[in-house]
Amino acid sequence: MMTVRVENIGAGPRARKRFIWAIAMIAWAAAAVPAGTAAEPPPGPSPGSHTASPTASPAAPPEAAALGMAGGMETVGWPERIAMGLENEAMHDISMLPTTPAALAREWRSFDRHGSALGALVNFGWVLLAAAIAVTAERLVAWGLSRRLRRMLRRRPEGRTLGALLLLLLCDIAGLAVFAGVFVYSRHWLMALGASMNIVLFAAAVLIRWRFAVLVVRVVLRPGEAAARLVEIGSDAARRLTRFLSAAFLGVVVLIGFGRYGLGDEDSGASHIIGLIVAILVCGLDILIIFRARGAAEALIRGYSTTGLIAVIRGAIARAWLAMGLIAVAGLLAFFVFGLSLGLLSYYHGVVSTLGVLLVLLVFERLTERTWRSSDRLLGSAEATEERLAARGCHRILRAGVLLGAGLTLAWIWVNATGAPAPEAAHAMHSAAAALGTLFAAYVVWELIRLTVDRHLLGSSGRPRLPNAAEDDEATAPASRLQTILPMVRMGFGVAIGLVATLIVLSRLGVDTAPLIAGAGVFGLAVSFGSQSLVRDIISGVFYMWDDAFRVGEYIDTGRLKGAVETLGVRSVKLRHHNGPLHTVPYGQLGAVTNLSRDFATTKFNLRLEPGTDIELVRKTAKQIGLAMQANPEIAAEVILPLKMQGIAEVADGAIVVRFKFTARPVKPSWVQREYLKRMYLLFRDKGIVFASGALTLQAGPMPNIGQDALSMPTSIRPETAAAEMAVSATASSRVA
Repeated sequence: MMTVRVENIGAGPRARKRFIWAIAMIAWAAAAVPAGTAAEPPPGPSPGSHTASPTASPAAPPEAAALGMAGGMETVGWPERIAMGLENEAMHDISMLPTTPAALAREWRSFDRHGSALGALVNFGWVLLAAAIAVTAERLVAWGLSRRLRRMLRRRPEGRTLGALLLLLLCDIAGLAVFAGVFVYSRHWLMALGASMNIVLFAAAVLIRWRFAVLVVRVVLRPGEAAARLVEIGSDAARRLTRFLSAAFLGVVVLIGFGRYGLGDEDSGASHIIGLIVAILVCGLDILIIFRARGAAEALIRGYSTTGLIAVIRGAIARAWLAMGLIAVAGLLAFFVFGLSLGLLSYYHGVVSTLGVLLVLLVFERLTERTWRSSDRLLGSAEATEERLAARGCHRILRAGVLLGAGLTLAWIWVNATGAPAPEAAHAMHSAAAALGTLFAAYVVWELIRLTVDRHLLGSSGRPRLPNAAEDDEATAPASRLQTILPMVRMGFGVAIGLVATLIVLSRLGVDTAPLIAGAGVFGLAVSFGSQSLVRDIISGVFYMWDDAFRVGEYIDTGRLKGAVETLGVRSVKLRHHNGPLHTVPYGQLGAVTNLSRDFATTKFNLRLEPGTDIELVRKTAKQIGLAMQANPEIAAEVILPLKMQGIAEVADGAIVVRFKFTARPVKPSWVQREYLKRMYLLFRDKGIVFASGALTLQAGPMPNIGQDALSMPTSIRPETAAAEMAVSATASSRVA
């Protein structure tokens, strides 16, 4: 009777060394080193030679011959050793080809309790019946649980949310659990009908993996629910692709399971031949899947985002998906062949499992990205609100939790792949879980701190005002002192959390952090001595913030440069000039700072009036305008002291210069001044107050008696003509001025 081993092939304590040998073998194959020369025996004496030593030693025993062979092998390089091992393995596999059909027949008969081939076929029929019943139960449960949710998605396809899609996924997972329970329970009547335990365990492992793969496919394609579909394809195409992938994955899983079943047979000498045949068939199905699902795979990899470095990388991978998929299949086939010959199949299974985990992560990323874009369109605006900030934080924490689960899964996969002893494996898993848990906790703390800071920063002006995009009448108020300091506080918390989390993770992984901390202290001391200007800038910035000298959004004058404070950094401040240039000034070079946006702003301006204007009438009119405009709530909210006439500032040639002033909040005083000037222009005209025109008026005196000689002078040089021309030119010049 054939025995089946359930332990992994090649998972011994020397698996790491074998893995290094496999990589070295690949390098040797690329160099095409001839492998036969190292295995040739040393040339012996020719048959015709009659020379013999009288002191010839007797034949060496087998143990000495083995030691001599080992000594000869040590003189050969490791590529040659690996090549010879592969050659011996290949020769052994070729010699076992005639026994392969008998081995396959023996494995097939092992599925029947009495060792009958016909009985195994009957047992497979019963297994298919049990699988059909379990699939029917799965679909009924999933459909019944998600019926109302699917109806809601059909009525409101634009209202899909992450919660709705996750509930739909939970319904499918519940159906998968029902499938597993029904099929596992069916083992009782299957064994009662004559099926062996081997076929029951084989079918359970294969079918549960198959239904999980189909679940991933259904999450992506959703053949019956276009609103929950993660890729943009039609419903008919989604149904056809789902049926094809379901059948293809069933074939792949059955072949892989049968291959593992054959590789675990110690009595069969053709286990490697069976494994190679299965690997070739599986790679053929994989290539067919790559070609058939090319469009869906490219859309899944590309995602929705079109900006940023990650989007560019994902787009490049999506465009090269066909070539990359074929190369990956060829690489996996080569890895399987080498692992089969060198006893490294555990590493091959680890690579395949890692690819499966990455596929699940990609599907979840697409799921969350789809729902996030849908919620953005539903809100109709991308502006930050408290609800959106909280939703974004929860979304990021959920993604971090999924990454935590994926990291733990990968750690478990590769700890098992290395074949380490149980105590070492348990210690490695404990260290990995502690490190990943620390990273997750640090990320959650950081997200909570960032959410708290961002909620306080809502409404503050964090972007520069573009020309013609926001005039003075739409200016925003400067940020508060808390809003000015919070970005630097957030950055400080981020650096502290990152450093602490890094030190904890390193300590959990067995790295001594004491030398790192001491080295960091010495490095900081060296930086403080070598970069005195940097230290001066940082310290000066701290004291500027402590004194509340300026805030984000305020307009300041440093003597050399002026502008609105746009960004406060660790060692410099960015000032946006009103003409557009952006100045970056280190704190140590600011010196005395004049803040033009603090508390209030008194604006003074002059108007030129005609000589002879009633000054008292001007004063009363200005006061009337100031009081009347206080009735406007928008202006009253900005004005602290209304408009009034300050007095005559200057008596100029042809004009009286009168000065006016008002006091307003420093947010938009220019807009208030424009409103005052608009009202003054209209009311002064009604009151008869005339603005100075700037024209120069000349008065001619009585004409002197210059006699007949003057009359005989040319017209161009007569006195009256010259005086008239001078008056005209003076008037024109004054008007131009």
